Amino acid sequence: MTDWRKWCMGPDGEPDWQQVDRWFHHHHRSSKFDAIGWALFFIWVGTAWLAEVGVGIGLLGVAVITLGMQLARRLFDLPVEGFWIIVGIGFALAGTWHLMGPDKPLAPYVLIAIGVAMLIWRVAKIG
Repeated sequence: MTDWRKWCMGPDGEPDWQQVDRWFHHHHRSSKFDAIGWALFFIWVGTAWLAEVGVGIGLLGVAVITLGMQLARRLFDLPVEGFWIIVGIGFALAGTWHLMGPDKPLAPYVLIAIGVAMLIWRVAKIG
C-alpha cells in the first residue's frame, strides 16, 4: 500500500474521505509551487542573459528564487526541501564569490568542504 493510502486511512482501516481530500489538495498545491519556481527560474535566466547582468548577479538571482520558493513552501505549510536549500545557498555563495572577483576559483574550496563534511558525518555515525 502506498504512503498516501496509509495516511488517508481512518482508525477503523476504512478510508477517511476528508483526509483523502486534504492529501490531494496538498499534493496539487505542492506541484503548483514547483511549476511556479521553474517558471521564475527560466524567466530570470532569460532576463539576466538579455540584460547582460553578469554571472555573479545571475547566480544571486537564482539563489533568491530557490530560497524564496522554500520560504513560500514553509509559509503555505508545504514540506521544505532541504536539498533545494543547500542548492540555493550554493548559488548564493557562488554568486557572491564571483562578484568579489578573487584570484582563486571557488570549486577547490567547495570540494574540500564537502570532503571534510563527509568525513565528520561518517566519523560521527561510527561513534
